[in-house]
Amino acid sequence: MPTRDTPPPRRLLRDEVYDTILGAILDGTLEPGEVLHDEELMTWLGSSRTPIREALNRLAEEDVVELVPHRHTRVAPVNVAAINESLFVIGVIHEHLARTTTADLADAHIADLRRELAHVEDAVDADDAAALGRAIRRYFLVVVRAATNSVLRAKAETLSLQLVRFLTPRENLVTPLQARDFIRAITAAAEARDGERAGDLIHDLHAATRINFLEYYREPDPAN
Repeated sequence: MPTRDTPPPRRLLRDEVYDTILGAILDGTLEPGEVLHDEELMTWLGSSRTPIREALNRLAEEDVVELVPHRHTRVAPVNVAAINESLFVIGVIHEHLARTTTADLADAHIADLRRELAHVEDAVDADDAAALGRAIRRYFLVVVRAATNSVLRAKAETLSLQLVRFLTPRENLVTPLQARDFIRAITAAAEARDGERAGDLIHDLHAATRINFLEYYREPDPAN
């Protein structure tokens, strides 16, 4: 049984490799469609082949990497139709979870939301779109991981990667200042344990993002 003095368990190498590759995809270092060669990844990451393949398989399950046996492994191209659908579904999930879980959030959850809000504000101040996309994803994952529905949690985590992939490489669909203000207001609603207010704000935030997305790509709305 671990004691207070027991050091925290070390992270598995495959998890560290996963985080590094995913971060490079989200910030645009690894571009959509870029082929991923094991030997180059081994040199870059200083890792053996096995943790890299395990990480790539996980990323393939999350639709961030496209893995075709005996052909290629590459960063998944940006699929406009899939992102359109993902934006709709993740918005519905976030709104639903806010309305149903906010009243029961623990003080630790509120502290986590405040911490992630600070990261959002830092990214806005630094004019760092990549950091802002990741911070917004982490912010909403606090709410997602507070939920008891494991299926919604798993779905929201995967879909949110598609959202960040779209927001990161280009100017945010709502301006950084608007995004910051929404997150501030959602945090205030969470602090008041006001799920209806938090849900309304999340609905408006996602609606603004999707409207801009649909106008930019002129794709059909899956809600219609």
